[in-house]
Amino acid sequence: MYNVMQKSAYRYVLMALLTVLTMSTLQGCLSSHGTEDSTGVLSGKFSEAANLKILARSDDKEIAIPVDSEGRFSVRVASGIYSLLLQTSDGTITLIRRGVQVDNNMTVTVLDTDIVPIPQVKSVSVPLVYSTSAIIEWETDIESDGYVEFGNNELYGYSSYAVTELKTRHRIQLYNLLPASTYHFRVVASRYNLESARSISRNYTFSTEP
Repeated sequence: MYNVMQKSAYRYVLMALLTVLTMSTLQGCLSSHGTEDSTGVLSGKFSEAANLKILARSDDKEIAIPVDSEGRFSVRVASGIYSLLLQTSDGTITLIRRGVQVDNNMTVTVLDTDIVPIPQVKSVSVPLVYSTSAIIEWETDIESDGYVEFGNNELYGYSSYAVTELKTRHRIQLYNLLPASTYHFRVVASRYNLESARSISRNYTFSTEP
């Protein structure tokens, strides 16, 4: 009887030790997983960036990525969504790709065919305003096409004809405006009218003559 009780006690102690060891191992694994860096690899090839620098920019960080003589680059970055910008030797920065998502333990490759430089609107002016029309002029940092959205408030509602020729200086005339009225407008710049290569200026206003 004593031997049976002793064996039962040993069995109970052994099971308790196994339970403790299992829980400790599981907690260690969870702890290790929780502290593991969530990173992925951002790589690619962009011929126009050869020997220059690409900037990977997210909401809270910016990473400078060196590019080799053939335009190749590769860097490990924290998981997140990045915009890629090309920085030339004179410091000029051009946005070349938005919304590049890097997930944990994944490699994201961006190639020339995926990259179309995104023009940025540098300056906007309204040199001439009449009672029923107005002329809008703007410049972009690289050659682009584009158009103007306009209306009586910041919801706009109307669009001008599109400038399809790629150039840095643009001029558009708006027609059929109401006299003595205030109009809001913004410039939409793009390359080849691609949605992925589009940028939008801030809101501007002008008032027509009586």
